Amino acid sequence: MARTKTKTEAAPTTPNPYRTFDALMATAAVDSQIEALAESGADRATLDQALTQALQDAQRRWGLGLHHLTHAAQTDGEDITLLVDARPIARLSEGSAPLADAYSTMRATDETGLSLWGALPDGHRVPADAPAARLKVLIEDARDFETLWTPARGDAHHRTWRSGDTLYVEVARPASAEAALSDAAWDVITSIRDRVFQRELMRRSEEVGMLGALLGARHAGARSNLNLLPDAHFTVQATVHTAQGPDARNAETHRALLRAASAELDELQSHMTKQLATVLRHGLNNR
Repeated sequence: MARTKTKTEAAPTTPNPYRTFDALMATAAVDSQIEALAESGADRATLDQALTQALQDAQRRWGLGLHHLTHAAQTDGEDITLLVDARPIARLSEGSAPLADAYSTMRATDETGLSLWGALPDGHRVPADAPAARLKVLIEDARDFETLWTPARGDAHHRTWRSGDTLYVEVARPASAEAALSDAAWDVITSIRDRVFQRELMRRSEEVGMLGALLGARHAGARSNLNLLPDAHFTVQATVHTAQGPDARNAETHRALLRAASAELDELQSHMTKQLATVLRHGLNNR
């Protein structure tokens, strides 16, 4: 006679799509809070608007160079679809890797990782070495225009463009998610108090890199588990600041935007390194 079951097996839980989306946005330091909005009873139109705005904010910081495309996100209550120019490119439930791959096919970059795409679909493009006086005239008087990338301090580059009544300044310092994780791994390894363990990880890093050495110190599935996180595929590489109205035609405002965007990029990339170090440090025996 079969025994009567005393417990029922728990049904597998479906990942909360809004929590997953918030985690994806966190890779761009965008505090989207979509999960809280959904729990508040917001209707689908409100959610779609918030999802789209957060995604567009993230695009400005991921530094993928896809400003010339229109980005949106929509929910059906069980999943979130990401769209480019009104065409679905990925569903959030598929994971961050397929989404990163989908964006990758749309990109065009130079040897340093800077986008070769213009920020505008068309319009006048100004050489990076254009005289400051010419740029001042464009800022104060021109219609839509954009500059090519101009070198700046700390391996950064910047460009400027106008669309309608809005002036945009982008400062970028390309660093892939893998490179950002390696920087974070360096921070974790150099913070280990056990010098013998630290030296061993340094020795391993000569063969497999900082990240490989750190993951190898954990367990066999560490790399696979990391690849499931959005942090393994997206990170902050740029920031965009804007001005509108009369300020958008003021050369001094343009200089202020450049300073503010550069400072913000420095701060965001430093913040992301610390955040990634926390992810990598979790479960590591920091003896």
